[in-house]
Amino acid sequence: MKLKRKKASIIVIGNEILSGKTLDTNSNYIASKLQEKGIICKEITVIPDNENSIIEKINQFRKNNDYVFTSGGIGPTHDDITSNSISKALNIPFTINSLAKKLIENHYSDEDLTPARLKMAYMPKGAILIDNPVSVAPGFNIKNIYVFPGVPKILHIMIDEFFKRIESKNVFYKKTVSTTLSEGVVGEFISQIQKKFHELDIGSYPYFKKNSFGVSIVITGDKKTQVNDSSLEIYQYFKENNGSPRLF
Repeated sequence: MKLKRKKASIIVIGNEILSGKTLDTNSNYIASKLQEKGIICKEITVIPDNENSIIEKINQFRKNNDYVFTSGGIGPTHDDITSNSISKALNIPFTINSLAKKLIENHYSDEDLTPARLKMAYMPKGAILIDNPVSVAPGFNIKNIYVFPGVPKILHIMIDEFFKRIESKNVFYKKTVSTTLSEGVVGEFISQIQKKFHELDIGSYPYFKKNSFGVSIVITGDKKTQVNDSSLEIYQYFKENNGSPRLF
């Protein structure tokens, strides 16, 4: 029986992502951190800077996840509408957060506290701030929703600090077995292994390197013994078929 794990989904918000102008790396970074902590990433979606879209996804995801992460739309410009949209999704007043305001005031003490800068202090009433050590303007947490900026360099640092506080009692165990054999050769055997070790997640990923190609089999599961046993069976099969296997 598989362990009962916490679940998370990620909402990437931004017209620039959908237009292809900006490459989304934030969802990949958050998903990798979830994997490290043994939390299942159920879904990743990209939506526009549109109030109705944000409200719809927030209400959909928050009902079926322990964590909902959002990226983007909490800056000072007119199209940064994530915070207000989340307030509307939760039917919570959208108001200035006094601590966020103080942080922003201190940061811009030698400059004007413009309405655009002050906008970053507004969030759903009762929100808990998520520290931003780079540009000060904080993210926030309300219920099971965790709201982060869209700038990758800022988000990555904030996410690193955030996940230091998340316990990881049930990490995933993982092994990789690579071979120079092709998927067409190993596919049937891997299918048999998946049926035998049905509680494991076994993925097949072709690779192409200079003057060579092959496939890497990635085995992930809750139980270390199952992961080890299955990876050894795969390794032995590759070895017997002159597949130059590597296990790591």
